[in-house]
Amino acid sequence: MNLMKLEMMDATARIAEALQVRGLFVKVKDDFIILTDENTEADVKKVYELLRHLSIPTFWQGNKFQVLVTRVPISTMKRIMNTPGRAFPISMEGYHYKWKSFVQRRFGIKVNALNLDANMAMFVKSLNLAGITALAGCNGHHRYAPNVQLSGVFQGAWFEVIQEKYLSNCSLHYKWYVHYGNASGSCIIADKGEVECWDMNLIYQDTVQMAQILQKHAAEIRELKRTAFKRKGEMKEQAKRLVEKKEFAELVKWMKAKIGK
Repeated sequence: MNLMKLEMMDATARIAEALQVRGLFVKVKDDFIILTDENTEADVKKVYELLRHLSIPTFWQGNKFQVLVTRVPISTMKRIMNTPGRAFPISMEGYHYKWKSFVQRRFGIKVNALNLDANMAMFVKSLNLAGITALAGCNGHHRYAPNVQLSGVFQGAWFEVIQEKYLSNCSLHYKWYVHYGNASGSCIIADKGEVECWDMNLIYQDTVQMAQILQKHAAEIRELKRTAFKRKGEMKEQAKRLVEKKEFAELVKWMKAKIGK
């Protein structure tokens, strides 16, 4: 985050920025921070509780609020951005793995941002905004590879397509790739190499960079999937055959051909 930019921010801008990095979708209008409809009701409530816990005076009207001070320290921003998540159950139903579900779902799902690990929430929420259904994300807690659990194999293959088309020019610190065969069908996982250590700041930089691009192109990505794939007929049968044979690289190649890449 640019230090000069931070110094110029008032309290409203700093809190809005911190909430956005923590995975919330916000807009600022007429001195109000608006928690938009992409957020869950639980997250709106938790933001209220978090700001109250941090002794930040606010005035609320539904899902929007005013910050009643002009300045907040950068340390407060960091406390918001690093608010820990919590473990929550993931329910995998049969439809998660089906081609029809992949094709018909325009958006992903609404996961509570403040339940997700810091460093991963913005990425998970942005994937869902772009229609790539992400169930949960873990930052690895300095011990394991950061990862995002996706909903079925088709979502993983589709992310590989989108990754090449939109994220190939990112300057990332780790290699992020799709792994198939986990309980949810596929996941995005980071590779640090054999001698590196996991650095939460670098994980944060990678995920925020990818998240910002996904948010910018979310509507375009959703439309690309809508126009490229049909839920019935030979297209469905071809997709199913590739998954049944575990020919995941061929599935990605096939999807690329369908969008004309």
